[in-house]
Amino acid sequence: MAQLKSSLLPPAGEKGYCFTFWYHMFGATVGSLRMLLQTADPWKKTLVWQKSRNQGDQWLSVQTHVTLQKVHQVILEATVGGEAGDIAIDDISIISGPCPVSDLCDFEEGSCNWQQQTDDDFDWIRQSGSTHNANTGPDSDHTTNTPAGHYYYLPSSSTDRTGQTAAMSSPLYPAGKGACVQLWYHMYGTGMGTLNVYQKSEDGKKALIFSQTGDQGRLWRFAQASLLPRVQPYRIVVEGVKARPTLEGDMAFDDVQLMDAQCPPHGFCDFERNMCSWSNLGVGVDQGDWLRGRGASPNPNTGPSVDHTTNSTQGYYLYVDSSVGEWGSTSFLVSDVFQPSTRGHCLTFWYHMYGSNVGTVRVYINDRKMHTGGTEEGILKWIETGNKGDKWHMANVSIKHEEAFWFVFVYQRGENGGGDVALDDITISHEGCYSDPPINPPDDNNGNAKPSLTTSTEDLSHLLRHFYFTVG
Repeated sequence: MAQLKSSLLPPAGEKGYCFTFWYHMFGATVGSLRMLLQTADPWKKTLVWQKSRNQGDQWLSVQTHVTLQKVHQVILEATVGGEAGDIAIDDISIISGPCPVSDLCDFEEGSCNWQQQTDDDFDWIRQSGSTHNANTGPDSDHTTNTPAGHYYYLPSSSTDRTGQTAAMSSPLYPAGKGACVQLWYHMYGTGMGTLNVYQKSEDGKKALIFSQTGDQGRLWRFAQASLLPRVQPYRIVVEGVKARPTLEGDMAFDDVQLMDAQCPPHGFCDFERNMCSWSNLGVGVDQGDWLRGRGASPNPNTGPSVDHTTNSTQGYYLYVDSSVGEWGSTSFLVSDVFQPSTRGHCLTFWYHMYGSNVGTVRVYINDRKMHTGGTEEGILKWIETGNKGDKWHMANVSIKHEEAFWFVFVYQRGENGGGDVALDDITISHEGCYSDPPINPPDDNNGNAKPSLTTSTEDLSHLLRHFYFTVG
């Protein structure tokens, strides 16, 4: 453990102060970082913020409004998780007054000025760890993926009545701010109701921009919605609607973010900004995480040196650090939910498997019925194993499924460290995959078949790109 302590600070005063710092937590075995306030009379430590595990290869900011009216110290405390993970901090500042409104709220420090509405039937409750009812609700938050992280949830009860609601509203945003809102929600339980998200103008008019109903499995799910143009300031409202009297209907939400950029297309991710709707499973299911990284792998003679999207060291991709874990250890990557389609779906992705002991990558589809039955994987649809060289390869997987489903990538570690697997540019389209049939020339005059010419989609794509750049 390592601690960085401030000098003794005077009482925060009537308006308090905003404590801001930047942190970087990247790697498969990062550990945790905490911010505490310590007073000497009486001696007491108070936890005000914490993060655990990998947070991506990026600098992130934290701002905390401190109102403590005693002489105190600020302590930043880091705990080592393992050799494959580093923690760094930078740019610490203290500014008088409250912190400015943030576009992202993870509820780790409090409500972020989100407020309970007074014209509903219940309140959302800030919670960490499991909810109090069995067979429903999350076991951990989405932000930290640990039982110590916080989220808001709406508990279910045997005295609930159909149609009862609980609503929370965000701080007031200026009319021209924001183009997209994203959040993560958890709806697991046989008595699950409905989650609605509204955009509500200052005059009280509201528009429904997202809605989900019923059991969505024991996973945090991703939601996003484009914001409507507004001439008035507005709030985002998250509303839970009860289905019936039940003890298996606890719903939750976490990590609400307002973005000025347009919402990315559903089903596509190049990982340049974040992991989109893809997520790792929680502790206890698998033994490692998929990490968002760029440039060369930290392990020699393995992994990509550039991403596929930009073909540069500045572009991002997902990978699993093969130096962590044991032979057979697994890492799960889970997609958003897709509705069934008569035309089917096509999963297209680029993968990189390079190294002497790469291991195996599998693609499954899962649905609520299989997941409730106890399987985290589902039905196997694609598999690749072993060293494929230092280059990106493309794969297509056609899917036809009669129930709402999601994709699961599973990496299984090889016998020894020394083989990183990476993914990039994942696309799910609402139609079956198309591939050209092999081009087989006729027999020659002696009745012998001439060598056949087959053109893969990957080769064709490469040829077209070469043709374009050569001629155009």
